[in-house]
Amino acid sequence: MFGKYVQEADGEPEPIEWQVLEREKDRILVISKYALDCKQYNDGFDPVTWETCSLRSWLNGEFLDAAFSEDEKAMIPAVTVSADKNPKYKTDPGNSTTDRVFLLSIEEVNRYFGSDDDARKCRGTAYCHAQGAAKSSDGFCWWCLRSPGYISDNAANIYYDGSVDECGNNFLCDDCGVRPALWIDLCRQG
Repeated sequence: MFGKYVQEADGEPEPIEWQVLEREKDRILVISKYALDCKQYNDGFDPVTWETCSLRSWLNGEFLDAAFSEDEKAMIPAVTVSADKNPKYKTDPGNSTTDRVFLLSIEEVNRYFGSDDDARKCRGTAYCHAQGAAKSSDGFCWWCLRSPGYISDNAANIYYDGSVDECGNNFLCDDCGVRPALWIDLCRQG
């Protein structure tokens, strides 16, 4: 548990549960266990990359400020986030960025979850679904990745069944769950 975010449709912020993906010395890479919110990849239809999309700005601004105290923010380092090409379509991913909060890429999802579709399945919080995230009949939602889709106005995602959708969805799709990822420095204190 680290940070707090609204999880019930009309509730107060509650502790965020994270899944540890990697450990390096005194820091860990985590992804939220549940999709926490529902956001478009980009507010406009113009082709963008992770570097210029509105979801990146929201994660590193409004979400960061809402979910973490000043002491917690001090434990979240700014890291280089690689601009990984879509492995199937080779779509231009733009430039690497420096972020504190980010989405996983297709390459990272494959590295951390392997070929296990069940491990990639994700449920959204009640708040996430109240914000518009779609839900399958068995309760799973699809979630966004930072990698581009088959063209520069699509973003890759993980589908309800846990499969990787390299083709992706249009930026303006407004029913995609958001699973933030970040590094936590276990030795840094605010």
